[in-house]
Amino acid sequence: MEDRDEYERRKRAIFEQMSPRGQKRILKLGYENWDPFQEPKDPREQIRSGSAVQAAMILADFYQTAGHDERLKSHHKELLDLCRGLLRHDPRALALSAFCLWFERTQADDR
Repeated sequence: MEDRDEYERRKRAIFEQMSPRGQKRILKLGYENWDPFQEPKDPREQIRSGSAVQAAMILADFYQTAGHDERLKSHHKELLDLCRGLLRHDPRALALSAFCLWFERTQADDR
C-alpha cells in the first residue's frame, strides 16, 4: 500500500505546485482521473496512423473533385482533422457533419 500512498503524495505535490488555472482544469476533468505520470503521446503516431493516411487520400480526392480550389486548401489542417474525426467516429466531428448536412438541406429548401 505504500506505493499507492507515495503515488498519491507525489500527485498531490504536483497538483499543489500548479497554477490556479491549471488546478481548475484538472478539477474540471476530475482529479481522480488525472494521471500526471502518464507518458506523453508521440505526435508522429498521429501522422503515420491508418486514419491519417486514409484521411489524406480522401482529401486529395476531394481537392481533385473540387477543381483545385485554393480556398479549400487554405483550410487543409481543419479539413484533415474533421476527416480523421469522421473516420474515428469522434462525436465532435459527427456533430459538425450532421450540422453541415442539416444546413445544406435547410438552405436548399429556402432556394
